[in-house]
Amino acid sequence: MAFGILEDKYLHDVPGTALLSDLGVVRGQQVVIDGATNLKRGTGRHSHIVLIPQPSDDPNDPLNWPRWKKEACFWTLAFAATLDGALSPMVGPGYVLLSNQFGVSVDEVASSFGSILLGLSCFMLFQNTLATKFGHRIVYLGSVSLMFIACIWCAVSPTMASIRASRVFQGFGMSALQSLVASTIEQIYFVHERGSRSVIWSFSIMAGITLGPLLYSYVIQNLSWQMGFWFVTIPLGISVVLVFFCVPETTYVRAPSAQPKASGKDSEKGSIEEGTSSSDIIPERKSYVSQLKIWNGTYSKANILKIFLRPFPFLLSPVTWFMFCCHGMQTVWLSLMPICSSTIFTIEYNFDATQIGLTNLGGIVGIVLAMCVTGPLTDYGTVWLAKRNKGVYEPEFRIFFVASMLFGVFGYAGWAVGTTHNMPWIGAVACITMANFSMVVSGAAAVTYLLDTHKENALHILALSNFAKNLVLYGFTFFANGMIMHRGVKVSLLILASCQAACWLSSIPMYFYGKRVRSFVSRCFL
Repeated sequence: MAFGILEDKYLHDVPGTALLSDLGVVRGQQVVIDGATNLKRGTGRHSHIVLIPQPSDDPNDPLNWPRWKKEACFWTLAFAATLDGALSPMVGPGYVLLSNQFGVSVDEVASSFGSILLGLSCFMLFQNTLATKFGHRIVYLGSVSLMFIACIWCAVSPTMASIRASRVFQGFGMSALQSLVASTIEQIYFVHERGSRSVIWSFSIMAGITLGPLLYSYVIQNLSWQMGFWFVTIPLGISVVLVFFCVPETTYVRAPSAQPKASGKDSEKGSIEEGTSSSDIIPERKSYVSQLKIWNGTYSKANILKIFLRPFPFLLSPVTWFMFCCHGMQTVWLSLMPICSSTIFTIEYNFDATQIGLTNLGGIVGIVLAMCVTGPLTDYGTVWLAKRNKGVYEPEFRIFFVASMLFGVFGYAGWAVGTTHNMPWIGAVACITMANFSMVVSGAAAVTYLLDTHKENALHILALSNFAKNLVLYGFTFFANGMIMHRGVKVSLLILASCQAACWLSSIPMYFYGKRVRSFVSRCFL
């Protein structure tokens, strides 16, 4: 039993449990762990870390890409994810102003611009299918191009009906950058590198969610709501070019190879599960120009319909529901803030659109703190725990960081209590900071746990979680502002705090029973 994680009764080697370090700490003394001498390790300060998964000898294997190539691919996707995060909530500060301009209710404005969530949700499973069948590159290119075109459409829309339709297509384009990036992280980075990358990805999306309304509030207050969409087409156009030149195909059909496994419950040694490679011939490295091809053929022999239906059996996996609670629903609560901020700050502080946009500075502070503090810590912490578990890594180590959801509970509850004590606006902004900090840290930990436990199937589970999350959030746009006006800010925020606390509680059984859950998933689904 490692740090309270219950051992499985059925499988000797549970998928996900692996020898991560050839150094261990036994009775306070650092020792060298035998049994992994033939496995590839990291370099430099990571030379004691056993690489998981073990890379092939193929120079075209994304795990073997040079560092600059991995970074160019990842940071391009992070930049696109920031724009992706901004598109959905950026109109939020102007909902009250737009309701007066169009002569409709605030909820109708919110649901019209919120139809982006409907498109995002509906296309989530389709992009998952396309990426599995045809690779990631063509899906990324199609996504950013569709966002670019749909933003121009929205900017020239004369009616609410046209706005609603354009936002649906924006949602179609957004779907890949909200779930597929996690799969790309799994394809190009090793286990000990994924935690910090997941934090940066979460940071990028959250930065867009907070910066989008902040910048758009100035535009809508001083220019027009259409100009905001014209401005965002500029970085989106740049994103299309960057994705074309910097994001090659990351899907790689990997032959079975030696992988590090923990050999027993109490053993201080590791064993190697041997596999055979289909060929001893090392392919030549592909040229840069050849990797710019948009069409790279198919990567699965399975029928399209079969691939589309593949995620649904994972509804029986407890990890799917854990992801939905700790990542999906937490995103819902936080995304409601920009949607409802216009109503909340107009009621409480009589703010105009520009002032409402500035409240997002609190969110920026929260996500920057989260990235700086936990970006390096999440990977270092798992290696530290593995060394104290005789070198053996358990994916449940990631769940320690899900406890940061409590910052969100305190943020929502503190804001609710503060409204009855004439709390100044800076107090409300501090509570937003706590909620954003919570989302980045715990959300990244949950995604990394998913990648470590379900590997290539993580894409299906994340698609299911995001599909449900966006449907729930779209439903909220029809009544959230009306509920705040009817029930009051305090009651509404207390409801959010209670929901956040309930979602956090799901992480406790997942930590203790996670290893048995992985065994169940392996025996029943893989």
